[in-house]
Amino acid sequence: MSTSTSSNASTGTSTAVDPDELSEEDLKLAAETQASSGDWHDGPPPGKAEAFWPSFKRMVGLLGVHRISLVVVALAAVGTVVLAVAAPKVLGQATNVIFEGVVSTMLPAGTTKAQAVEMLRARGMDDFASMLSAMDVVPGAGIDYTRLGQILTVVLALYVGSGLLNWLQGWLLNRVTVKVLYRLRAQVEDKVHRLPLSYFDTVQRGELLSRLTNDVDNVTNTLQQSLSSALTSILTVVGVLGMMFSISWKLALVALIIFPLMGVVFGVIGPRSQKAFTHQWARTGKINTRVEESFSGHALVQVYGRTDSVREAFAAENEELFRASLRAQFLSGIMMPVMLVIGNLNYVAIAVVGGAMVASGSLRLGDVQAFIQYSQQFSQPLGQLGGMATAVQSGTASAERIFELLDAEEQR
Repeated sequence: MSTSTSSNASTGTSTAVDPDELSEEDLKLAAETQASSGDWHDGPPPGKAEAFWPSFKRMVGLLGVHRISLVVVALAAVGTVVLAVAAPKVLGQATNVIFEGVVSTMLPAGTTKAQAVEMLRARGMDDFASMLSAMDVVPGAGIDYTRLGQILTVVLALYVGSGLLNWLQGWLLNRVTVKVLYRLRAQVEDKVHRLPLSYFDTVQRGELLSRLTNDVDNVTNTLQQSLSSALTSILTVVGVLGMMFSISWKLALVALIIFPLMGVVFGVIGPRSQKAFTHQWARTGKINTRVEESFSGHALVQVYGRTDSVREAFAAENEELFRASLRAQFLSGIMMPVMLVIGNLNYVAIAVVGGAMVASGSLRLGDVQAFIQYSQQFSQPLGQLGGMATAVQSGTASAERIFELLDAEEQR
């Protein structure tokens, strides 16, 4: 057993976890442990690419041989977004048909809308009159079920078409990324057999194995999930934002208030969560080292009677790992509930302001319904884009490690 392990085992103590301080040793150990585990989804990426843009362009260039498929994927993404964004607006028309049909039954048949409005104002029902003036009603006509059926048929066609195009996009992209993964693995495997023995003296086996497996998988996941979703998310944000302002710029500004609040939450919780996960991985690395040295030096521990000391040291480091993991999981787990509360507050604000605008006759009820749907569609792709930033950074770092291997000098 190493001297450091014996010393730690004899004392049975370990440095306490400070959630606000990260040493260089912690950062290095966390990166090594997380990279060797292959689990890069619940914490910071295994590292940042030293040359991000060159590595990123080269990684995206792996898709270059499938240009035709990528063009079809892009067109399918555009079609998916256009149909999905149009559906809430059309569905809002169905709501208008139902609501205005019900209102029309409350008005005397044979009168015009203008006459009905004047009659309501004469009775002192100014709010109802203002709301009625913005409607497309025929007094006494009731609900137009023929038009309602036509609108719902269009909505169904829009959603089915959007779903089919989305399926086509995913299917084609999966085919492309699987082929890229196949070629990349073949290139890496072929490269390993052409490397000189001196190369293997400078690279640890675990590091090389990580590049052959974890890094290749990470690059594939980045190309398949992050980059594919990026186009759809950006188009959705632009399309939904345009529809929101086309319905009501005032209500659009109300809906956008949520995003500075989300930015504050991400700015406060995000860095702390990342630091907590780094602590977790550092403590995981230390406890892995403790277990490995305990097993390899088991005979010496038994001979020198250090069993109790080793147990105490393990218990102390296990407690540190527990505390670090608890803090990391708490910070990551609290993000979604906070976002949900903010989203619900935004929903209430839109409903209240939109209801007031409907009552004043400046907006129709179906437009408010469509607006609520758009506000939900708008926040989701923004969250996806935020998550993609970390995933792309992680994938580019993995790609850089693979390219470093592929560019290594071969045996002559």
